[in-house]
Amino acid sequence: MIKLIENIDLSGCTLIIPAVAVGNVGQLAVDLLITSTKMKRIGHVISSCFIPILGADPYVKDSTELCTASDVYHSAEKKIVAIQIRSPSVKGLQKFFNDLKDFIHIEKISKVIILTSGWAHTRTDAQLRSEPLRYLTSPSIEKEYGKLFDELNWIKLESTKNPFDDSDCLEIPGGGFAMKLHHYLTINQIPPGVILKFCSEGDNVPDAVALTTYLDKWLPCGITDSGGKIVVKYPHSWEFLFGNPAPLEIY
Repeated sequence: MIKLIENIDLSGCTLIIPAVAVGNVGQLAVDLLITSTKMKRIGHVISSCFIPILGADPYVKDSTELCTASDVYHSAEKKIVAIQIRSPSVKGLQKFFNDLKDFIHIEKISKVIILTSGWAHTRTDAQLRSEPLRYLTSPSIEKEYGKLFDELNWIKLESTKNPFDDSDCLEIPGGGFAMKLHHYLTINQIPPGVILKFCSEGDNVPDAVALTTYLDKWLPCGITDSGGKIVVKYPHSWEFLFGNPAPLEIY
């Protein structure tokens, strides 16, 4: 279940959720979104689908509050709700999907944007010759925002051939549960969209910045200023993202 710790009106908000995927790009992007827009923690997800964790607040350095494997954040100014997922799933996600559907209906969420990533080495020749960002939407989202996507010159996720029956299919290798959640929401009459960044494992901070900036073009959330300059803020928990600096004695 998704439990809110305070009564708050979320009607008309956009829900943003990351899929645990290659490079954790979606999760890093949500970190940037929460920090840059100063989102407030308003609840958490109670689910046995994810490995349970507990730790210090990653966004407020001197906070005495604890964060869990999956917390809910909100920006009243931007009308955005974000669910941050900090651990991988350990079993089927059907129960989580059902809880998510109920939460969306009860809180009257307007649409869902899923942030994810895909393996860079699986790209086709055509994908290698274009920017490494793609989008996928339900028919209702396409009807409402299709003109904007055309103006932004966004590229839809291309279909691939099923090797067994030569039919067209859509997939995101390394993309976690993004495609399954997109399909689940669509058949339950909830408007979803997916935006993704092709990448490899390593320092995926630049990929997260690119994905967050991409999102900002669709859903303005203060990641870029009026002149188009990126003004994203890093959370303090990223200070030692790759550990302490190497000791000088080794050189």
